[in-house]
Amino acid sequence: MDLGGQTITLPNNVTIVYEGGDIVNGTINFGNTNVVSGELLNSTLTIAGSKPQTKDPVFNFDPKRWGIVEGVVPDDVAFKNKSILETLFVEIRSMGITTFSIDKMDAYFKVDGALNQGVPETHAINIPSGFNLVMSANTHLRMQPNGHFRAALLAIYNEKNITVSGGYLHGDREQHNYNSGYVDSDGSTGPSNEWVHTMLIKGGENIIIDGVTFQDATGDGLQISGIYPYYDSRRIRSKEIKIINNSFFRARRINLTLTDCEQIIIENNKFIDGGIDMPNSNGTAPSCDFNIEAFRGRDSSGKLIEYERVSNVYISNNIQKLSNSASQPRAGGFYFSHGNGPIVFEKNEVESIVYFSVVDGVKIHDNILKGGVGAGIASNTYRNDFVYGNEVYNNKIFGTVNVAGNGVTVRDNEIEGVDGIYLGAGAKDSGLGVSNSLIKNNTIKANGRGIVAINTTTNTVIEGNTIDMLGGSTYAFALYNNWEGELGIMSANFVVQNNIVTGTKGNDTGAPTSVIGANSISVLNNSLGAILISGGKNTIFKNNIVDAELNKSGFEFTADCPNSNFSENTITIYSSKTPLAISLVKLAQGIKLSSSLSMENNELIKK
Repeated sequence: MDLGGQTITLPNNVTIVYEGGDIVNGTINFGNTNVVSGELLNSTLTIAGSKPQTKDPVFNFDPKRWGIVEGVVPDDVAFKNKSILETLFVEIRSMGITTFSIDKMDAYFKVDGALNQGVPETHAINIPSGFNLVMSANTHLRMQPNGHFRAALLAIYNEKNITVSGGYLHGDREQHNYNSGYVDSDGSTGPSNEWVHTMLIKGGENIIIDGVTFQDATGDGLQISGIYPYYDSRRIRSKEIKIINNSFFRARRINLTLTDCEQIIIENNKFIDGGIDMPNSNGTAPSCDFNIEAFRGRDSSGKLIEYERVSNVYISNNIQKLSNSASQPRAGGFYFSHGNGPIVFEKNEVESIVYFSVVDGVKIHDNILKGGVGAGIASNTYRNDFVYGNEVYNNKIFGTVNVAGNGVTVRDNEIEGVDGIYLGAGAKDSGLGVSNSLIKNNTIKANGRGIVAINTTTNTVIEGNTIDMLGGSTYAFALYNNWEGELGIMSANFVVQNNIVTGTKGNDTGAPTSVIGANSISVLNNSLGAILISGGKNTIFKNNIVDAELNKSGFEFTADCPNSNFSENTITIYSSKTPLAISLVKLAQGIKLSSSLSMENNELIKK
């Protein structure tokens, strides 16, 4: 029916039911009691009077009826596409319709604009509160290629009670103009172009993102943040967000980022190729699949300023992969850079590294981790304000577990790698390394070294671990400690106890040699191979069972180790199986031991 530009006023209690056809080119004045089928609404029909009731709470969007132009289009058409879709979201919601369904559509949307015309979120396609956007496998929303350094395709901005499901959100990563030199209205530029995202949730509450495919973001696939700084009383944090059953592909910076939010569930998602290099664009730091990166700073007096905060995050049953890890060593991975617990990471399968730094209350458990674990950073040694209570347990880990900083527990894991567990790496100051940590009851298979400690270790216990050293391995333990003591504190409280070492060296246990060169350490009640002392001081080596590998003495000193005690150990050497002169103790040429080093009540067994 062509209204020919006329206006028709409906009588009360009239319902217009769709049974095919259209009403076009005119205006209908609706009253409070009128009802219309949503299928009849279109871009040429003006709704006047009262908002009509709709027969169905689901609006099935037909892009052609509303003037959406699909395929590659110029900027002005892409901008019109954006305006049509966003305006219709609001209009349909105002009519009481809560579900907006899109099936077949493949269109570009221009969503970049100057800051004096609105923040990046307002230039995006915005979704109103109380709204369900339902898309299908045939729905493709694409960012119009641009040269802006901050933009978003889809946004939820200070809205609540929203579900977005299905469909594909395409970034402009491989078509983005990285050399545009764009200068925004405030004079700022962004040559890294890393803040161009396929979706932003900013100040959202009770949001579900379910079954969406995010791909090829110039910046992040999905970023969840807040409005106003965390320290500001006006702050609006995103909260009660569920990210479930989605797929994230090839974001240039990060596939999924949390910056200012709480009560977040991330479950049953696929993370693929976050931060990889592509033909037209290299990944940009941190080049990963996931990151918690709340921004913090300090004022001129050193007082902490929390601009953002992330807390109460639960990440489970996700899969992370790299298509070609050998050629993309910087890409992928799950990072927890700055956050507040609880942050729970459980039952995930990850090919790249899982890493945390300035966080508390992280629980990484019951995962399959194929790229190792980075458990802290050495610069956080002794730091109890934001770095404590972090645990890695009950995981199957392929690769090294690097432990550094403060307050880390690594327990009950199955670990297989070149080195099993490495403590204290990455310290620029040798007085830093690991503090207040526990390494307990892990099962380790290593073909390099089993457990290594370098730089400085304090108030840390390595206990109850089973270490199986594979063929080609070197040292089961390599234990160093640069601790120089503190006023009134006589020991670093670095304890290695009740561990068992086995291997392939030909002695009864097969255990290879361990090397110790620590300034303060207690090695107690372990079963291990021969001991090489490379220096240090204040070493207590007591009640251990030492099974020296063939051709080795029980203890070999390549340096002095003053103020130390080696006592009540049982040492087995294999003198009948070698022409070499081996004994309980061997000194390297020119080495003399201090009188403050005592060697007493040890039992020597010769075989």
